[in-house]
Amino acid sequence: MYIGSRTCKCKPKEDTKYFGSFRDKTFKPDIKKILKVFNTREEAFKHESYLHFVLDVAVNPRFANRARVTTTGFTWLGQKHSPETIQKLKEASKKTFTEERKQRLIKANKNKKLTKEHIEKLRQSNLGKKRSAETRQKIREKAIGRKVSKATRALISKQSKGKFINRKDQSKPITLLHTKTGEVRSFVSQKEAVRVLNVHQASLNRVACKKQQTCKGWKLVEN
Repeated sequence: MYIGSRTCKCKPKEDTKYFGSFRDKTFKPDIKKILKVFNTREEAFKHESYLHFVLDVAVNPRFANRARVTTTGFTWLGQKHSPETIQKLKEASKKTFTEERKQRLIKANKNKKLTKEHIEKLRQSNLGKKRSAETRQKIREKAIGRKVSKATRALISKQSKGKFINRKDQSKPITLLHTKTGEVRSFVSQKEAVRVLNVHQASLNRVACKKQQTCKGWKLVEN
């Protein structure tokens, strides 16, 4: 199917030759149905925009429309460029995006700090997106051999402090009290307590570090 609007001097029923502006060569319509007639082009355009939105014609496989009309123009949701067009765009970008221009952009953006709002927008835009195996491999290849400065290492260390389990703390003896039953259990290490009590290691470690009061009813007994 195809949904469009048409302005003609003749009566709508007499306009039998025009079947729409579409590029799909496999679509060969032979039936034309007039959904509604309007006195002005503006009214017809608004109704067409409404139908395109409700039926989502740009991505609906039942329609030959490849763009959804709006009151201000077209949205290219669902539109895909052909391999030939993609290659032409690549060649055109190579001519305009010269090495000199690249260096100017690098210099302009060097040491530029993003605002919290900008960072949050970037985070939200990438949230839930799954990268392909090819993209992950490219990121990995770029990261291999990359040198991290001492200042960056210090910043990462500061931000990560207290977020991860200290392996040395896991091997220390620990005594726990159950808040409901009053039972007291002593263990040679956190690992043993995790295995016997069937609790989560990270949660028990937070109890041991006094960052959390209880873990499945067990709280720390200080010696």
